Amino acid sequence: MFTAWRAWCAERPLAALTVIALIPRVLAAFFSQGYFAHDDHFLVIEAAGSWVDGFDYNYWLPWNQGANPRPSGHSFFYVGLHYVLFVGLKGIGIINPKAMMVVVRLLSAIWSLVVVRIGYRIALRLSDPNIAWRTGLFLALFCYMPFLSVRDLVEVACIPFLMLGCWRLLGHNEGITWKDALVGGIWIGLAVNVRFQTLFFAVGPGLALLLQRKWRPMFGYALGVAIPLLVIQSSIDLFLWGRPFAELSEYVLYNMANTTTYFDQPWYNYLLLLLGIFIPPFSLAVFFGFFRRTSPLIVWLPVVIFLIIHSYFPNKQERFLLPIVPLFFVLGYGSWEEWRQASAWWIKRKALWRGLLVFVWTLNSLALLLITFSSSKRSRVEAMYGLRDVEGISGFVVEDSFKGTAPMPPLFYAGIWDKPVQPYTDATLDLREVLSVYPVDVRPNIILFIGEEELEDRMARVERSVGPLEVLYRAEPGTLDRLVHWVNEVNRNETITVARVQ
Repeated sequence: MFTAWRAWCAERPLAALTVIALIPRVLAAFFSQGYFAHDDHFLVIEAAGSWVDGFDYNYWLPWNQGANPRPSGHSFFYVGLHYVLFVGLKGIGIINPKAMMVVVRLLSAIWSLVVVRIGYRIALRLSDPNIAWRTGLFLALFCYMPFLSVRDLVEVACIPFLMLGCWRLLGHNEGITWKDALVGGIWIGLAVNVRFQTLFFAVGPGLALLLQRKWRPMFGYALGVAIPLLVIQSSIDLFLWGRPFAELSEYVLYNMANTTTYFDQPWYNYLLLLLGIFIPPFSLAVFFGFFRRTSPLIVWLPVVIFLIIHSYFPNKQERFLLPIVPLFFVLGYGSWEEWRQASAWWIKRKALWRGLLVFVWTLNSLALLLITFSSSKRSRVEAMYGLRDVEGISGFVVEDSFKGTAPMPPLFYAGIWDKPVQPYTDATLDLREVLSVYPVDVRPNIILFIGEEELEDRMARVERSVGPLEVLYRAEPGTLDRLVHWVNEVNRNETITVARVQ
């Protein structure tokens, strides 16, 4: 059986890689629930879910903002696709939020296969079948890829568009044609519709064509990028705001005004990330390979420009770099393998390289098993999901007086949009006075105690203010949440105690 499998892989490597990549992604779609970061839930799922139920969670829509509406600086393309999907799911009777999210994750898993398939094709164009096979295998099975592939991060959802665009821009043996450049530009323009910051990436191919004096493909590429921006982004903004590119303009203004509001990391932060994300010391080889060779310039240059601009900008979050990670690997690994196979030093030390790969794949496989079957932000999801059938809810108090940073509850899982959410982070304030601003009939009566630190004292303090509490249940963190907390205690290991005011 194993021999037959190897023979099939040799005969149909692209199909084999697709199957290999699909298996862990489907498993992650069912077993890796929750969300990874704030944005992949609250800027996508929470917004689309509330629109379907007739609410506007983030108040992004102008008719819900009052007298002076202003764009929020977010693209409505990706969240709009989720809105259409949720409308369809509820139309056929799928209303349970967890079931809806399984469908979302399965669709995301299928979409992510483009990265593996196109990554293999690009590697095959630039190197040989053996290197291309190993490239595809890494893209399929890197420990974090299935987990990220089923999340709703715009930084991940835009990657297949970038890969498709770069594949088309590589052209044919006789060179890039006007049509190739046009279609490649359209794909990359679609990526910009998903993630505005990929506009920096979009500059690269045009600049490469300019440097190579390929005028006709350059104009074709510029037209291709412009088409989806005009047809999709501009049309949506014209409908909502009466002017084109309103959201994109607001996005630029907001980021210019908040360059250091969230994070202020050193310029080399993303270089360190690239040196570690592919598992050292293997990642060192990929890093060396990428900067060793600048060809093909039309694919290499946009990755470099994206990296340089993000390294210059003070606000750095690891996920911001995700759009270029697969392309960085494809280019870097292929270049490294070509150099290694021609290096006299490495030719004499083939056993060393095999041993290094055994180490990398062993470590990667263990991490893959853990991450693929782990939920993220599990306690927050379960805390809200458990309230779906609880009657008489008039609002929520998020009690986090120990840390002083109350997290936002994912209301999508509770299906409750019209109740107030009141953070309580200052123990010196009387909760009764904090809640006195609400009329009695809408005064929050569900208390979410975040974390177990000083829990008895915090519960006693709340009871002195609002009366006896009935503990409904406790939502425990998942294995991945516990591991992340163990690695760095800055990441909270949240057990959430859900109580109701009697």
